[in-house]
Amino acid sequence: MPLLSSFQAAVGGVLVILVFGIVVEKHYVSRSTVFYNLLSFILLLASIEISYLLLSGLVIYLVLGAVVMKLELKPLFPAFGARTYGSLALVLLLEGRKFIPGIEGRGVYETFGLLILLWILVTGLVHLLGHLYKKHGWKIF
Repeated sequence: MPLLSSFQAAVGGVLVILVFGIVVEKHYVSRSTVFYNLLSFILLLASIEISYLLLSGLVIYLVLGAVVMKLELKPLFPAFGARTYGSLALVLLLEGRKFIPGIEGRGVYETFGLLILLWILVTGLVHLLGHLYKKHGWKIF
């Protein structure tokens, strides 16, 4: 008998990515981190239930990440780092399980806009935690 459901394991994996982003990506985001986040994103997209239109928008993010990594556009690496990607993955997991109230039954553009807004808010919170960790270390926990 497993200790965790597949959803709980997925959320746990995302939390590991976020902790990695907060603790390890204090100074910069490496090319290898972007690469592994993109691979993880492919697995996430293959395992959650989302509309094809939302999937197409997320594939654009994936393609942009691949281009940024291939061209080594280092100033854009944080857009695909663990903090940013982990935040997106968390929002998508919660949306896929219908844990985000108010999204159900909306139009495509409203849904997409709300998800982007939630992604920005979660990313901001994670970056704030990262800033506090960088400044104070484990004293904040």
